Amino acid sequence: MAATATALGVTGLAGCTGGGGNGSGGSDGGSSLTPDVPSGTPETVETKYWREWETIDADEPPLDYSATAGAVLDPVPLEFSSEDDPWMREHALMVQRGLDALGVGTQLNDRPLNQLYAQSWDTKGLEAIVSMSTHGPDPQRGLDPNPLLMRRTETSLSNYDNYYHPDLQEVLTEQSRATDRTEREELVAEAQRIFSEDVGALITLFPDIITAVNTERWSGYVQTPGNGPTKDSFVWSEVNLQPQTDDRTYIKGVTTSMNSLNLPWAAGGAEAKRLTFIYDGLFDATPDLEVVPALATGGGFVDDTTVELTLREGVEWHDGEPFTAEDVKFTVELYKEHSSTSQTPFYEPVESVEVLGDHEVRFNLKGPDAAFMTQRVVRSVIIPKHKWEDVENPSQHNPESPVGTGPFTYENWEQGTRFEVSKNEDHWMFDDDWRADVLGDQATTGEGVERVIWINVGNIDSMIGSLQGGEIDAIGTTLSNSQADRAASTAGVEKMTSGNFAPLDTKLMFSCPLVRDKEFRVALAKSVDTEGFATDVLQDRATVPSGENPISDLTPWHTSDTTHYEFDIDGAKSNLEQAGYTWDDDGNLRFPNGDAWAAFVERIQPGNMHQRRDELGQADFS
Repeated sequence: MAATATALGVTGLAGCTGGGGNGSGGSDGGSSLTPDVPSGTPETVETKYWREWETIDADEPPLDYSATAGAVLDPVPLEFSSEDDPWMREHALMVQRGLDALGVGTQLNDRPLNQLYAQSWDTKGLEAIVSMSTHGPDPQRGLDPNPLLMRRTETSLSNYDNYYHPDLQEVLTEQSRATDRTEREELVAEAQRIFSEDVGALITLFPDIITAVNTERWSGYVQTPGNGPTKDSFVWSEVNLQPQTDDRTYIKGVTTSMNSLNLPWAAGGAEAKRLTFIYDGLFDATPDLEVVPALATGGGFVDDTTVELTLREGVEWHDGEPFTAEDVKFTVELYKEHSSTSQTPFYEPVESVEVLGDHEVRFNLKGPDAAFMTQRVVRSVIIPKHKWEDVENPSQHNPESPVGTGPFTYENWEQGTRFEVSKNEDHWMFDDDWRADVLGDQATTGEGVERVIWINVGNIDSMIGSLQGGEIDAIGTTLSNSQADRAASTAGVEKMTSGNFAPLDTKLMFSCPLVRDKEFRVALAKSVDTEGFATDVLQDRATVPSGENPISDLTPWHTSDTTHYEFDIDGAKSNLEQAGYTWDDDGNLRFPNGDAWAAFVERIQPGNMHQRRDELGQADFS
């Protein structure tokens, strides 16, 4: 316990950042104790990166929040985006109530959604201790556990909460190379157990997808997990819709805009999803979360590091040029040379690509990659060589008229207001038999849609009014239960609900000393009434996982054998008290002091931050 400041990797007192009302965090009240620090123990521990990673800028942590012996905790920065879901503010208030019950103040920050997402591409990490957002229902997230689990490893560009658990790192690395399915499922289950027990984040719920559509003008809406019938992550409704009137133009109302027509270098969100309607990947996903052919029709692993695929013949780019294996090779090599961030999962494992014939291609991988045939190739974006080979700066390119092979062809884009595509009659998705195989009972037959138009309506209330007034045919975003009920009060408008495999992830910034204390993380997990929120606010329109588990029970990768910290405020406060935290007369939580402070400093060290007080042989300070 009597370690030196240098050995502990912490600093001495920094006068401008201490808790207890005098620091930059701006606590406006509370009674701190006079620091009583054992010899060799620092009085203050500042936010810092505790490991040197290639993906972070260690000299510029974006968060400044220190811990000082005996000090009242400064307010905890807590960020969310009300653009994310209509009830996200209420969700943030739920977390705020949990912290308040523990005696911790908060600083709420409602940020634009693109700012929250931008952190995933910013190596500096999260700018708040608590940052919440829903994961998008990208098909890969329902087909493979890697998109949600591997972001917790130290090499992931998406590890912007700076989380590192050596046991989890080892298990995740092993499963990522396990090409035997049974072996991999066991490893993935173990990863879920480690993460949940450690409270690597708060995985509060899987919110149902609720929306409203006009069923008098269109039939054939496809219920897809995570996407519902109208969002943009899957294209199934748009290729399956059948007009019930003479008008074959389907108009979807949205509240988010696109910034460019450069899909390979899009930052994600609405822009990437809508442009995907114009392109194909090598494989696609069904509404039942199964992999189905797209530009590739067959093939697979030849050995652990070699994948050979047969490509679909007779496919033409929208300008009439033939699609061949040269386009696949060109695409991967362009992405690698110019670092297409959004396509990294696709090309990063690829060492080289060989053209074996006009419609045969071989990928030589850097090493065994269990997820290559799911996460990597599903919805990969293949672009035409003849349109991109002379582009000098692909990352800054904005095609005037994007050319793909996808089920829809580009027609028009008016930035901020309108995006328009038309049906690619020759695409295999418009074959009734093909659609019957993939969509099952949800498949329809008929002449189908002619054009799809996204209209930016501005806000939810305007969108509901437009739906009820017949200006749009469907709402392309998630509604709250009450909003959908209100929309469906008009004849011809119907509320639709589907399940979800994309979790709401309340991330915790692990460079912060407070978060590094597992006793605090467990207390936080116990203080948040997730089930009450799902019942009272979402009216049971959500699935609450057992424990902090990001893998939904809608997928075969889920295990329910995880640690679950029940909602228990008294239990949470008891845990904190035993760990040496105290409260002042106004109920404000204070950091431990004296020997309890030395125990706190010991718990947050890199080798100890996944262990609780009793595992380290520390005393009960209550």
